[in-house]
Amino acid sequence: MRLEGKVGLITGGTSGIGSATALRFASEGAKVVVTGRNPERGQEVVAAIEARGGEALFIQSDVRMAADCRDAVERTLERFGKIDILFNTAGVFHPRTIPECTEEEWDETLDSSLKGAVLMSKYTLPSMIEQGSGSIIHTSSGWGILGGDEAAAYCAAKGG
Repeated sequence: MRLEGKVGLITGGTSGIGSATALRFASEGAKVVVTGRNPERGQEVVAAIEARGGEALFIQSDVRMAADCRDAVERTLERFGKIDILFNTAGVFHPRTIPECTEEEWDETLDSSLKGAVLMSKYTLPSMIEQGSGSIIHTSSGWGILGGDEAAAYCAAKGG
């Protein structure tokens, strides 16, 4: 159990890489906080962790909103007393080329991946600095290196 006694805060933990990471962290002994916009999926991830004997909390949160990010960090600290790992994986995907992509889709995609990672780091770092340790992991994609078809905003966000 490589993460025994650790607390992991995972953005976008309600599906995909985020939920897989939450389950893996828990299997390695971490207490896990899952954030995301979908409460049903968030509770499913928490239930799966708890069914395996782990401890988890879901916090409904939109990483594009500073208040939500601050709240997620504060609630994690209130519940578990520390944050050892921040795993930023929140993101959205709109399958569009540049001419097809709306301004709203572009903003949502970049704000979820880039702004969200910055905001979560901004509010998590003070507690990590105070405790003298911690890890922040930003998840990207191969499409951040080599673009993909109909993924303009996603490729730009993951490249960032």
